[in-house]
Order: sequence, then C-alpha cells, then structure tokens
Amino acid sequence: MALEIELLTKSPMKNPYRIVYLDRDGLPPHIKVPAPNSHHEWRNYPTSTQEQAIERSQHADILVINKAPITAQLLDACPSVKHVVVSATGYNVVDIAACQERSVSVSNIPSYAATTVSEHVIACAMTLHRELFRHVQSVNQGKWQTSPTFCLFGKPFKNLEGATMGLIGLGEIGEATARKAHALGMNVVFCKRQTTTHPFAKQVELVELLQCSDIVSLHCDLNSSTANLIGEEELALMPEHAILINTARGGIVDEVALCNAIKKQRLAGIAFDVLSEEPPRDDSPLLSISNLPNVLITPHIAWASEQAMQYLANTVSRNIDAFINGSPINIVS
Repeated sequence: MALEIELLTKSPMKNPYRIVYLDRDGLPPHIKVPAPNSHHEWRNYPTSTQEQAIERSQHADILVINKAPITAQLLDACPSVKHVVVSATGYNVVDIAACQERSVSVSNIPSYAATTVSEHVIACAMTLHRELFRHVQSVNQGKWQTSPTFCLFGKPFKNLEGATMGLIGLGEIGEATARKAHALGMNVVFCKRQTTTHPFAKQVELVELLQCSDIVSLHCDLNSSTANLIGEEELALMPEHAILINTARGGIVDEVALCNAIKKQRLAGIAFDVLSEEPPRDDSPLLSISNLPNVLITPHIAWASEQAMQYLANTVSRNIDAFINGSPINIVS
C-alpha cells in the first residue's frame, strides 16, 4: 500500500488534526477505516521502522498503530503527539510509562475479537479431535477407493461432547470459548490469577488443568509471569491424547519443547495461530513440523473475521473523534 493522504474539512477550524497511521497494512486494504468527523489530515504508511516512525510522526497530533512500537525516544523526538490509538486490544508495544510522563493518552480496541477467536478455537478443536486431516489425507491418497467396505476406518477418534476443555485465562475471549464449549456438551475447567465463580466452569490450578484436560486452550496475556508458561514439565503433565491450542501469544509456550513433545508423540496434536516470532523465519521450530497431520499452524488470523476487522476499523475512528471532542473512550493510559 502506497502512502495515502486524505484531507477532510468539516468545520471552520484553521488547522486540521494531523493523524498518522504508521502501519496500515495491519489491516487488509478492503477494510476501510471511516474518516473521523473532525477536521483532519490523515496519512497512511504500510509499515514503519523505528527510524521511519520518528520521521513520519514529527508533526502528528495523533498516531494510529498496530505493532509499530511507541517508545520514549519517539515521543521525545515528536513532542506534538498527544494521543496514540492502538488498533488492537493488546498494547504491549507502547511504552505506557513514557506516555504518562509526557501526558500522551493511549486508547485501544477492546471487545472486538471474542467471537472470531473463540470460533477459531472450536474449529481447531473439532479438526484435531476428530482427526479430520488424517481422514482427508486417506481419501487423497486413494485408500478409501480401495476399501473393501463402504467406509474406511482410520485413526480412532471420539466425540467432542463429554471431553474436557481447559482454558488458561478467562477474559472475554476465554469466556466466549467456554460458552461455545459448554454448548457442545464439553466439561469446562479454567485457571486464572483471581479466584472467581462461574455458572458452568470449574476453576482449578494449572497443574490439575493440564492433567485433566483433553483440550487445552491458551487465553492469557504474554508478560514476565507467563513467558514460557508451558514448557517441558508442563507438557509432560498433559495426557498423550491431549490437544494444545494457542491463539494468545507465541511466547507463552516453549516451542522447542513443544516440537519435541509432538515428535515423541507425547501430545495428540497442536493448533497454533501465534508464534514467538512473527512473521516466522524458515527455521522456526513449529514450521519444521507444520506438515504433520496433527499440527495446524495458521498465520495469526484467528482475530481476522470480516466483521471483527471492520468493527476494529470503525472503533479506531470513534476513538479519534472522542479524543478530539474531549471525551476520550477506551483509554488504557
């Protein structure tokens, strides 16, 4: 996407608000960010290095970012910046302390991905739990065509109903996943830092969750306490028939230990939508096993349904207008 400049005049204000989107390619081109109602000048850049971000933000009032880091260095070099809109829920790329010290407010996009990510989790659970890849593969390999009976019995599989879904984290996405799993007749357990009650899910400690779950799905933040939360010892606690699903952040799982567990058939399957490095290098540990029928790697798209992306884009515009009008919304700092 080339640089786009939009100038919109809807008020007699002499000077427009200068808005810079530093990494517009975080959304596909067909998802349109509505123009704010306020008098503004808007510049889109596909991606920005740290050096480019500083150069492009020199005279900006408002920055819109997805993964472009907002650092103290950038803020010092660009004192005109008054507000940062993160076009995502997570805002770990923003130095919040530096923003607070310089009176720069930060907003995000909450509550946009619960439906799309939870649907992705359930789709992965069904695909792996019912061994769909192996059965499709047997047809493509011509095995069904030579079967002596009307069906071809391959690797055994069980119903999803009656299985136990373990959720590590129970925020909005975890809660949406819990509801869908419960509706399918699954038993739901979860672990989180705060003690809480739930109408149909049981709170347990992490060790118990790993030991009793047929499917484990990650829904926690990546921080100093959750980095490599699932490593060799934790993987060893899981039953050999268990499936691990990660739509949270790649760094929560030790990828080398996970690959070893799959190669040694210590787990029945994995579905990862996030990796520790994105985009991954060719020598990424999980890409080395991505061709296996019990491994499902998707390119960080669990969040990206059409409805979710358009809601996100609309909220970016709402956040900007609310800030300009003096009643900011979705403020995280």
